[in-house]
Amino acid sequence: MKAEKQISDTSFAVNNDVIIHLLLIFMGICILTAAILAATQELPYAPNPALMKYTTGYLGVPFAILFIAYNIHRIVNRHNAILIDESGITDHTTSFSAGFIAWDDIKEVYLLRLHDDDYMCVVPANFDTWYASLNKRQQRLAKANMDAGFAPIRIQFKKVTEKVKSKEGVAFCKKIQPKKVTHVRKPKY
Repeated sequence: MKAEKQISDTSFAVNNDVIIHLLLIFMGICILTAAILAATQELPYAPNPALMKYTTGYLGVPFAILFIAYNIHRIVNRHNAILIDESGITDHTTSFSAGFIAWDDIKEVYLLRLHDDDYMCVVPANFDTWYASLNKRQQRLAKANMDAGFAPIRIQFKKVTEKVKSKEGVAFCKKIQPKKVTHVRKPKY
């Protein structure tokens, strides 16, 4: 049930945690129960019982069912949050993440150490082409990373799980693409 890493000779994968989706399914069941009760039972203490019955009850039932179905879908169709393989690096840690970048499009990979965390940073070979392929939210994140003095792609393994460190990802990159990995960087404050 926990987030896990899968390492082979050709790939390093970190999977998303299932626990959060199980908790959200439980929350959806609670919302569904409350909606069914609001739709079918008398509401003597409600200031406007008809409004409560329609909004909480009748609108709450489809919302709760969709919420439960969405989280079941997220469990059944889980994808890797981070995947490093012979074709490139895939980052799906957040909705702002850059997605897939091929090794041919990567200039360098390095480990960035900050006070209490570390990141795997990826520098695209042709920044303008890569930047143009991103959506607006991803472009804002890449720009913010660069404004802070970091690489445009900054992957935080801690967002997926505490058990896998960014240095393990960089070490795997060094194993399959040693010329792309450079030294560890620590910014001066």
